Parts: sequence; C-alpha cells; structure tokens
Amino acid sequence: MLRLRPERAAHDRDDAAPKSWVPRDLGFWVERRDYVLAKLDAEWRSSSDAAKWPDVEGWLALLAEEPADVIRQLPAAARDTMGLCDDESLSRAQLADRLSADPALVQSLLKAANGTLYAAGLTSVLRLDAAIDRIGLVGTQAVVLATCLDGLLSKPGGAYDAMVADVWSHMVSTAPLARPLATACGADPEEAFAVALLHDVGKLVMFDRISELRTTGRRPIQLPQAWLSLALAHLHEPLGALAAQQWGLGPVAADAIGLHHRRERPSTTHPLAEVVYLAERADHARRSGVPLDFEGIWTLGELNADQPQCRGILGRYLKTA
Repeated sequence: MLRLRPERAAHDRDDAAPKSWVPRDLGFWVERRDYVLAKLDAEWRSSSDAAKWPDVEGWLALLAEEPADVIRQLPAAARDTMGLCDDESLSRAQLADRLSADPALVQSLLKAANGTLYAAGLTSVLRLDAAIDRIGLVGTQAVVLATCLDGLLSKPGGAYDAMVADVWSHMVSTAPLARPLATACGADPEEAFAVALLHDVGKLVMFDRISELRTTGRRPIQLPQAWLSLALAHLHEPLGALAAQQWGLGPVAADAIGLHHRRERPSTTHPLAEVVYLAERADHARRSGVPLDFEGIWTLGELNADQPQCRGILGRYLKTA
C-alpha cells in the first residue's frame, strides 16, 4: 500500500507546536504535486497489475504537465465578471446590471440568496442587486466561479461521470456549513463559503485529465478503482491549490484548499483550512449516515478554533440535515 506523507514546509519542521501560516507560492504547490505524483508513479510501476492498466501512465503524464496545461483557464467572461466584483467604483445596482446579462448566473445568484444558508427567516429576494447585498461580494464571486466550473470541465465518461457528480454535490453541500463555522475558527464567513465551495476542485481537474485522455485516444479510459481513489485522495489538494493560483484567487484561498485535510504535522494554523476541514468531515458523515467522531477529527486535525462553538454548530447541522 502506498504511504504518502507529504513533506512539511521548512518552517513546520522545528518543533511540535502549531505554526502560523506562511503563504506558499506557485512553486511550492508545483513541488508538492510532483512529490505526490512521483510516489504514485513509483508505487504503480512496482505493482504486478501495472501491465493490465496502461491508461494509468498516460493519465499521470498529463497531470505532470505545466500547471497552465493541466488546469483549464477560466473563460474570459468569467474573469471579467469576477473583476467586476472587485471594482469598488461600481454601485450594487451597477454591478447587478452588468451581471444580469448572463441568465445562468442570475439564476445561480438568486438561488444562493434564497437558499437556507442566507435566507433563513428572511423574505425571498427577486432582484439581483438584493441578492448581491445578501450574499456579499466574495459570495458573489464564489457563485460566479461555481457556475463557471459547473460547465467548464468536460465529462470523462462511463462511471467517472457519476464520480464527478458526487464530488460536485459534496462541494456544493460543504459550502453552506463553512459559513457558520467561520466565526468559531476566526475566518471570514464569505471567504469560508467561497473556499469550501471550491475545496475539492483538484478532483475535478483530475477527472478533466481523464476526459482529455479519452478524447486523445478516442476510447473509454480504464483505471483501477482502488488505485484511483488513492490518487484522488492524495493529489487533489496540491492540484486544487494550483488551480486557485492559476485563477488568481490568491495564496489565502490556494493554501486553504491545499491544506484542508490537515496532513501537515504539526498542523499549520490556517483558519480557512480549519473551517473546510470541519465542514467537509461533517458533510461526509451526513452523506454516509454515520455519526461524526467530533473528538477524533478535532485531535487528528490539531485544530485551534473554539471547540465548544464548533461542536454546537456541527451538532445542530447534523441534527437537522
């Protein structure tokens, strides 16, 4: 069995105390991806099953290419839309007017604003400017990116399509829980929602490369299920961080995505990563119908958040889910 323990950054090696987060650059995440890929490749080449699954090597080779080639760029319209959200000279009404040209985006923003996360106890909003006011600019950017991603990545075909749908469903259902957890973890609620919505985007990138391999070979791609699950588990964090860097989301979001499984020891103090870690574990428990081992995940993640507050939030969430 492959034993992947990603190397810690130099500033995390000296002692057992949690370290404050230090931003990683693009090069750090390229090195982390390459480290995991090398482990996966070496393990696979030594397997007695390697000859039975020739698509594995082709898939790994695609994932090892330059980040700009591995990760699809956002469409120009999406980049422009996200830029509008950063334009402080635009009023809410002006921003809404500019965004209203995209019916799919309008639908997504109104759906988010009227969902349980933002509209609990409030009247429904039907105007786009009111929706933006309710979910905030960071939340608006997250919805823009999610709407784009929903149609950006191609279908890998066969059973992989169902796996992609499951990943996407998990991402969407993790985001609403991240928002109330943010305060207990010392993070911004809107940023927590946005990062949680994107936290497993690295898996979508990996499935997208299966699509590319399928298109190039003009045939279905076959990868061993157990090994694929292992690869997804260990490689999606650095690829997700690379995607966030490529899309200009900044080091805070990139590192939260790249660190959300809290595998570094001692765990880096990163509030957004802690939020996503907790929200993801809770969503997995809800989806699988098993009790959440709160003490276990808290100890494993070496968290620094307000424990009683987080326990209460997760308890209410799982009780009403």
